[in-house]
Amino acid sequence: MSAPLIRTLAEVEAFERVPLAQRAHGWTLPEVLAQGASLDPDAIALYYLLNADPRETPLALSYAAFMDKARQTANLLRRLFGGGEGVVGVLLPVVPENYFVLAGGPFAGIVCPVNWAMQPPQIAGVLNSAKAQVLVCLGPTPGFDIWETAREALALTPGIRHVLQVRGPGGTVDADRDFAALIARERADALDFERTLEPDDTAIYCPTGGTTGLPKLARLTHRGIAYKCHAFDWIHQQGPGDVVFAGTPLFHSGGIVKRTFKTLAHGVTMVVVSPHGFRSPGSRENFWKLVERYRATELSVPPTLMADLINRPTGGADLSSLKKYATAGGAGLPVATARAFEEKFGVIVLANYGLTENTTSATLSPRGVEPRHGASGIRVPYTQVKTVLVDRQGAYVRDGAPGEAGVIAVKGPGVIPGYVDEAQNRGLFFPEGWLNTGDLGRFDADGYLWVSGRLKDLIIRGGHNIEPRVIEDTLLRHRAVELAAAVGRPDGYAGELPVAYVQLKSGATASAEEIRLFARERIPERGTAPADVYILERLPLTDVNKISKAPLRCDAARRAFCAALEGLPAGVCASVEVSEIQGSGMRARIALSSPAGCRDAAAEARARQIMDGYTTGYEVAWRG
Repeated sequence: MSAPLIRTLAEVEAFERVPLAQRAHGWTLPEVLAQGASLDPDAIALYYLLNADPRETPLALSYAAFMDKARQTANLLRRLFGGGEGVVGVLLPVVPENYFVLAGGPFAGIVCPVNWAMQPPQIAGVLNSAKAQVLVCLGPTPGFDIWETAREALALTPGIRHVLQVRGPGGTVDADRDFAALIARERADALDFERTLEPDDTAIYCPTGGTTGLPKLARLTHRGIAYKCHAFDWIHQQGPGDVVFAGTPLFHSGGIVKRTFKTLAHGVTMVVVSPHGFRSPGSRENFWKLVERYRATELSVPPTLMADLINRPTGGADLSSLKKYATAGGAGLPVATARAFEEKFGVIVLANYGLTENTTSATLSPRGVEPRHGASGIRVPYTQVKTVLVDRQGAYVRDGAPGEAGVIAVKGPGVIPGYVDEAQNRGLFFPEGWLNTGDLGRFDADGYLWVSGRLKDLIIRGGHNIEPRVIEDTLLRHRAVELAAAVGRPDGYAGELPVAYVQLKSGATASAEEIRLFARERIPERGTAPADVYILERLPLTDVNKISKAPLRCDAARRAFCAALEGLPAGVCASVEVSEIQGSGMRARIALSSPAGCRDAAAEARARQIMDGYTTGYEVAWRG
């Protein structure tokens, strides 16, 4: 808490004149967690609610009790590993036992958290890639199908030797697999084994984001995690007495590092709002009453939840415990949301930029200065960030000039050594060890990073690159629009045309044409304005509450292909399905049918001729 407040790039550079080794002490998870617990062992580390109800009596664990659970978990896992190091897979919602495994597992070996919403073959693929020997998962529990999914996945994972069950709300466990009973038999005051941990040892196999294909497993090291625990404190300066909500999933780097390890490393109290996290309806309905009940000091929630909260009444809740600043996920924070939140609640919402391959944030928005909405802050001390220009194959060409947009590259203690699968490391690094993020951005004169999107999200209209965020930020200024996403729709002439999908605010009304004209009038470059706007009841979200563009790209392509195929001869009809295949892009499946129920060679040839006008891969088949 005595660290200086870092507000500018010049202060970052001055801060770095002291070597990192002198700034930070403790380079493994056991060390930084022990430091956090020692600040006030009797303070509450974790409150756990079942229904996000401020009236319910929570489970409360002190830091001393939490560390006991972590050590018991480590002792149990080490024994199940056979006395050596091993890998434990985790299929759990936001329950206390998930935190015990996250904190204790790296003492004994490596933890591999898995998105339990995936299908069994995907889950099995992750566990097999990690070479997991132990699985900790939720037992049969109403409202969850995790155990049923796990049973199917286990049939495909021969390397799993031990399966432990966690009792969920109203659920059951097998007596011989009961996680709580098994760790209760283990020593709590110390580790029962000796292990020399090195800072560069892997602590977490962290799955990367994405909803299609098999996630990559990023190797998060003890050093990288410990560094981020120290670095966040230099800018955020949280400590005992601070209270934050825990509602994000624990199978991605933001939930694991920024919202768990950083919090525990500084003696902050976490309030787990429900096993479903922020996806629980009660967490939204009761949000402001929960702030009042637990005297929350700082909010850290996804931008989509922020947008929802702006339109919810506080019900007269006392919000005086909230500090001046809040953080909202990553670079996807819309300017309109940040400004509306500040205007309504008096809390300044700051963005950051990070990714799993950098063990979360590479830039943070500083406090104590005028917020620069739309930017993602300045670089974290001892982390270097630049832009680079690449060729059509994505290979490095040169560094970006000051202010020049390009692919964001990162170098520093938080950068992972690579993925578990060595074949996936091709293209991960530019020359001299710079991480290729695949994101696009630029720096302003003060060192603030302005992220414009993913390289793959660029809309390329007739050779002209269109950044989706230009469209999205404009649409969010419309009085009725709550969420917006712009994607490219295949076009036979221009390659792609920009189109937009929007979700309206609760109770608001507006037509798609009204919103399209609103954007057209406000976007200076006519070719950038969306050709069409589609209103959806709900935009698709990822498991970490970010807008998922893959299904929107597929829907836009389906609409384009359906329209193009309407003119097939002889009454032949076409139905279209489009999917996005990881590593292969989009692929369309065209199903033709005719009134006579027989194949029409001319119609099929015409369908293929139409589809050949696009770059999307396709296949044509006849129904019936």
